[in-house]
Amino acid sequence: MIANDCVFPEDWTVENLMKPHKSRPYNPLIASTFYRAGYIESWGRGIEKIKESCEASKNPQPEYLIHHEDFMITFFAGNATQTPTQTELSELVLAVIREHPEYSQKQIAEQLDWKRDRVKYYVKRLKDEKIIRRVGTTHKGYWEIID
Repeated sequence: MIANDCVFPEDWTVENLMKPHKSRPYNPLIASTFYRAGYIESWGRGIEKIKESCEASKNPQPEYLIHHEDFMITFFAGNATQTPTQTELSELVLAVIREHPEYSQKQIAEQLDWKRDRVKYYVKRLKDEKIIRRVGTTHKGYWEIID
């Protein structure tokens, strides 16, 4: 896992990151120094190069998490068939919710032995896909599976 502080636009998503977009370094002075020193070959090719490298080495694509002020990328080693897909990981979260709809995201994370941010990411996916919704408050509510 690699994490980096940065500031993304308010509406920035992983989907936006995967599409062609303008490169805006968080700290242009440091980025320019790295470019002149030869550590960066061109602007805005980082994600593309990561994807190409994973394909070339037959490793699965990494998982990206974007928060307003930081960015995390998780790399997986080994054969892609051995690494669960995002859909399979979403299903794990959904299975816990089916069994314990009253669980908070923290409790789901404990049940799966995951970090809370990872659960937040998959819960958001399930909510965005209109598979689940939260009924009631964060502390006294429950998860409802939408038919």
